[in-house]
Amino acid sequence: MTTVAEPDVQVRPPAPRSARDVALPLAVYAFAAGLVGLAGEAGPLWGILIGGLTFGLFYWVDLTRSPLDAALLVVSGAISFSLFSLVLISREPGIGVNNGLALKAALCITLLGLAAGWVTYRHSPGTKPSIILISAATWGGGAYLALMTAIAIGLLKPLRGVEIQQLTIGLFIAVSVSTAVLGAFTNVSFWLGKTSPIAVGAVGLVTVLAWNEIGFSIAEIWTQILNIGNFIGDFWPPQFTWPKSPGQPPTFNMGGALLETFQIAIVGATVGCAIAAPLSFMASRPTAPNPTAYWLSKSFLNVIRTVPDLFWAVFFATAVGFGKPFAGALAMIMFSLAIMAKLLSETVDAIDLGPLEAARAAGATHSQVIRRAAFPQILPNFVAYALYVFELNIRASVVIGFVGAGGIGRLLDERRQFFQWDQVMAIVLVIFVSVLLIEALSIYVRRRIA
Repeated sequence: MTTVAEPDVQVRPPAPRSARDVALPLAVYAFAAGLVGLAGEAGPLWGILIGGLTFGLFYWVDLTRSPLDAALLVVSGAISFSLFSLVLISREPGIGVNNGLALKAALCITLLGLAAGWVTYRHSPGTKPSIILISAATWGGGAYLALMTAIAIGLLKPLRGVEIQQLTIGLFIAVSVSTAVLGAFTNVSFWLGKTSPIAVGAVGLVTVLAWNEIGFSIAEIWTQILNIGNFIGDFWPPQFTWPKSPGQPPTFNMGGALLETFQIAIVGATVGCAIAAPLSFMASRPTAPNPTAYWLSKSFLNVIRTVPDLFWAVFFATAVGFGKPFAGALAMIMFSLAIMAKLLSETVDAIDLGPLEAARAAGATHSQVIRRAAFPQILPNFVAYALYVFELNIRASVVIGFVGAGGIGRLLDERRQFFQWDQVMAIVLVIFVSVLLIEALSIYVRRRIA
């Protein structure tokens, strides 16, 4: 009796989970969390709804469907938000929601975070137990963030001065959304093995809070459009000539100031890039002569980058005199050094190490290795970056002129102070055309050397 061999059945592995698959559940969850905040005055019910909603999210994305997990989340949610409400409501008279009170209330929410982290850990093979603590921190951090921004965005109403605040429904909604977005999004990110859910959620949440805290209002912009239109009318038509002093005929006064701006940008880019080149090699691990030089150069460049160009302009203008282009050139040197060193050091980090190792094996000194094996590899990038820095210097030179560092920015500020808006528009148009021409030339040259 012959047996017929059954064909091998190949079982396809399950398709990897994608962040797009959880986008809709997370969006619905965040919206529903805001609605659940309407029950904030009823602490236990609020917590039960948050816990149940979190289990619903986990069920939807197929993280867990265990009734025990559902009970754990609901019970921990009820306890967490009951304690949270109790801490806020039972605060002593004369004490508002300060740092200490907000931290104490946020610690209550960490109980739900621990439960959600435990559920995530159990159903996410390969993860470490530390995700339980991270989950607790993000859930509590969401509550703390909402409380600390509540007064600024009007979710806590001051009753007497700024010490005693009245709790509002808006506060409970903000706490619900903030804890849900930072907490549950973190749990889903760990389970998914991707950082995009928590990254998108955190950025969106912080943006909304910042939007409200600074009082940004599209409605106010809309109501002020008419005033803006009347103001813009003063800019047109542009006036390209005006008397240099009373009693003189109108002349074109921008040529010297524009030339001064170009001179500042050229000196700043040339000197700054020249200084940045050796520092970039010292600030890159493959080409640093020793760890001490690497650390010192890296620290120096980090300090230079953190200081804005306007500060350098004010500093040097105070040192050498206001209105002098020398101050602007010094400021542009520091500005160019910071940008070029950052771009070039990252380029050096990515060079082919083979030529360097071959040069060292042949007995070359460190400087010879840099000149013969490293610098030729980054030369096209160096030229392209130098042209890009020159473009940036033209724009930055205009701005630093406002603080007394010379250039056409000084002339622009002068016309602004006299409310000569038609002349201001003329200067802006000249700058705009100049920048476009320089950028087009720079792009052409960079393409030729690429």
